[in-house]
Amino acid sequence: MRFAWIVVVAFVTMIATKAVAQAEDLFRTLRPDLIIGISRDPNGSGADLLEFRTIDPKYPPEQLRDQILELGKLMNSEPRGLVVARSSISSGMSTIKATCAIDNIIDRSQPRYHLKQIAQAFAGYAEPHAVKGLSIQFLNEKPRKETLLDFGGPNDAVQVQGSFDPTFSAVEYRIKINIQDAKQIEIPEAGEQKPIPAPSSDAKGGPDWMVWGLVFIAAIAVGALVYSLLTNTKVQKGRKR
Repeated sequence: MRFAWIVVVAFVTMIATKAVAQAEDLFRTLRPDLIIGISRDPNGSGADLLEFRTIDPKYPPEQLRDQILELGKLMNSEPRGLVVARSSISSGMSTIKATCAIDNIIDRSQPRYHLKQIAQAFAGYAEPHAVKGLSIQFLNEKPRKETLLDFGGPNDAVQVQGSFDPTFSAVEYRIKINIQDAKQIEIPEAGEQKPIPAPSSDAKGGPDWMVWGLVFIAAIAVGALVYSLLTNTKVQKGRKR
């Protein structure tokens, strides 16, 4: 009888531990290695304007460039106006920043977001610059009933959680990359038909203030900077003709 109780207690503990792990709040626990701001081209083309910022100021610029080029390859759209450079964000603080335009990261036909290709593009690099966490903001976007809310767990290749902040009109995702083999990464483009909640103030507290500061900087800069690059590229192509 005593052995049976031990087995029952062990089983209940295992289930409880698994439930807690699956309920992990990535907005509270995950420290992103990169912050990505994505918005639609205001000119109405199929292009999406992207801005990338690294948290680690020592992140290799050439690695970031290669990852963005890989994202373009996965999307069948060569990045246009790609610029990668060091950027100062405050006195004594800097980040590696990149801007470009890539077609249809936001799928207009559904509309949905191509998270799988983003995660695959940034996976597969060795320490100390392996990307294990991403913060992705789709600016001026609102969730729909089929918008992906939650996917994966600690034993899966990736974990995904989404939220909607009506104050900044942005759908944000946190992606935790558990396996660096890009071929194993799968993320569905649609989710359960239920409301997508706004993140709690507790989930956004603590050391994440710097991350949010970078996100807001990206939100302000992505439209003007990348759209300017995209426009200049179009003008130059027109002149060549």
